[in-house]
Amino acid sequence: MPTNLRTTERAVLFEVVRFLLLCAMLAAVSTFAVIVYAMLPVDPKGEDTSRLVNVQPGLTGRQIAQLMAEAGLVRDADFFYLLLRLTGTGQKLQAGHYRLAPSMNAFEIMEQLRDGRVTPVVVTIPEGFELKQIAARLEERGLADYHRFMELAVEKTLVFGDSPPVDIPVASLEGYLFPDTYYFTYGQSEEEIIRQMVSRFVDVVYPAVEGKIGRWGLGLHEIVTLASIVEREVMADSERPLVASVYLNRLKINMPLQADPTVRYVMTEDRSRVLYRDLEIDSPYNTYRNNGLPPGPIASPGLASIMAVLEPAETDYLFFVAKGDGTHQFSRTFSEHVRARQQLGY
Repeated sequence: MPTNLRTTERAVLFEVVRFLLLCAMLAAVSTFAVIVYAMLPVDPKGEDTSRLVNVQPGLTGRQIAQLMAEAGLVRDADFFYLLLRLTGTGQKLQAGHYRLAPSMNAFEIMEQLRDGRVTPVVVTIPEGFELKQIAARLEERGLADYHRFMELAVEKTLVFGDSPPVDIPVASLEGYLFPDTYYFTYGQSEEEIIRQMVSRFVDVVYPAVEGKIGRWGLGLHEIVTLASIVEREVMADSERPLVASVYLNRLKINMPLQADPTVRYVMTEDRSRVLYRDLEIDSPYNTYRNNGLPPGPIASPGLASIMAVLEPAETDYLFFVAKGDGTHQFSRTFSEHVRARQQLGY
């Protein structure tokens, strides 16, 4: 074969190889550019357009990629799924509710899902809330079903079986869901929320009352019960020890507590004012008809009210009446109490 022909063939082959390499390089660069573009934020300036996305248990990586695309959080579901495959995180994504924004790039979204950085729901339960009020607030925030929460909260064995973390002689957990600010997450069960709140009671109350249980002849349950009445009675923090002293003084002489909050607890009408007919309600919680403490708390007391029962003011008060400004007039005798009521226009 002539030498010049072999040279021409080699030259053609070289050009073909160079062309193919160039095509491969262009294809690789184009693919890389498309992938990079697909990984960029959908809306780099969309910080204020975050949305809550629920990744349900059992979803595959491909299904999660499709969910992200449908929510407008990634540019392309296939490329996001490819990223999950390439990084080996497709099987590591965690279920839950996530607050994600189109300003996040695909890697940031992937990391949140991989690390389980679910969105916390901040809920404040005020001192003095009853179980029904707690259930209503949690339902308002989309965290619990009201009726299921109440069903569990009034029968502790449904949540804790025979081993509750607090020795409660009644079935209800009223008073033991500690009032505080909580960080819940969507998807938590009602049981988990109740356990978290009771655990908070143990963590806060037990260290504070250690060595003080038994004062005034009251066990922990009686202390929490009386503290719940104090909590529902006072508006001014300074009066907690005074109100506690009144009730403790009455208990010492076996005098009915006659606490309006215990009557409101069993009233069927939702009103704050107690009428004379309400005082005849037949219930062990009605401290006008029954001496001593009611069977259990009527609300969730805060630590301040619990400590007021353990460390009450030293008084011989037996009566008090609301002055209309959030405070009370305290009296030692019934005649003083009558005069105070007359002076205040009762």
